[in-house]
Amino acid sequence: MFSCILFASTTFAVGDHITLKNGDRITGTIVNRSDEAIEVETTYAGVIKIAASMVEKISPEPVAEAKPEAKTPIDTEKAQAKVSEAPKKEAQPRLFGKGRAFGFFSGWTGNAAIGYNYASGNSETATLTTSLRAVKDGHKDKLTVYARSLWFSSRGSGTAITTSNAFWGGARYDRNIDKKRFGFVSYDFERDRPKKLIFRSIVGAGLGHHTIKNDRTELDLLGGIAWNRTWQDDAKTDTPEGLAGTVFKHRFNGRLKILGTLTFYQNITDKQEFRFISDSTVSVDVTKRVGVFFTIGNRFNNDPPLNTEKNDFLFTTGLKWNFGKAK
Repeated sequence: MFSCILFASTTFAVGDHITLKNGDRITGTIVNRSDEAIEVETTYAGVIKIAASMVEKISPEPVAEAKPEAKTPIDTEKAQAKVSEAPKKEAQPRLFGKGRAFGFFSGWTGNAAIGYNYASGNSETATLTTSLRAVKDGHKDKLTVYARSLWFSSRGSGTAITTSNAFWGGARYDRNIDKKRFGFVSYDFERDRPKKLIFRSIVGAGLGHHTIKNDRTELDLLGGIAWNRTWQDDAKTDTPEGLAGTVFKHRFNGRLKILGTLTFYQNITDKQEFRFISDSTVSVDVTKRVGVFFTIGNRFNNDPPLNTEKNDFLFTTGLKWNFGKAK
């Protein structure tokens, strides 16, 4: 975040004084500016392009005083009024605060997606998938909400069978400790009645690391502990787990993006029992709001309930809708 302050008078010529996060300083005139980069024209090196993420602040730089000129009373009043104007400090973004419902419903960015497949002939099959991912950023914290659903039904010999009716998702709150480290708390849930999983609830907490973070690529590594409560038919289990995960995002250009998440859970009381959930999505924006996506999802449990399979693999494609500020 940075502010731009301009002063104008007949006795001063003003340039831009740019301070970078590494302590370097550059003096010149800003000729072009965007969310990604700033171009500065200097007298000693021509036009310099600087990544916006590297800029700490921008402030005025008074240079040599020009030849004094006679001023009329009106000119003097205008000049004094401009110089006396206090610089406006840009407000830091807050996760929640002012506004309707304490700002909970504003400031979100993300996308919602839907995919559907249908086949008929000797047998009829139908698959419906939906997903949602939304992020709300504060000055030092962030809230991420995500959800996915899968419904699959097949009809053969006049009998319809639903083999999957799954819904899983959750939320994660991150709070920065410094530029690289952050703490987090999370809540995840899962349900798949045809697989005999009535409901699974996981509360977790731990530490994370911004291993890579720039305009195009982000890589976060997570580690912590979790408490898993699972309802399966008439049985209910409570299991302490260790968790490890990663979130990878990369933007190839303004339209092509990739997002991958992987979370691994290890039963602390039984080293032979573990599970993981992974999702990888490639999306292409046709417009700023509408695009297409291709997702590979995998859920693995080496100790599944009753006689169900250990692994659920899913490939889906469909349309997505971007909301919030387009990135």
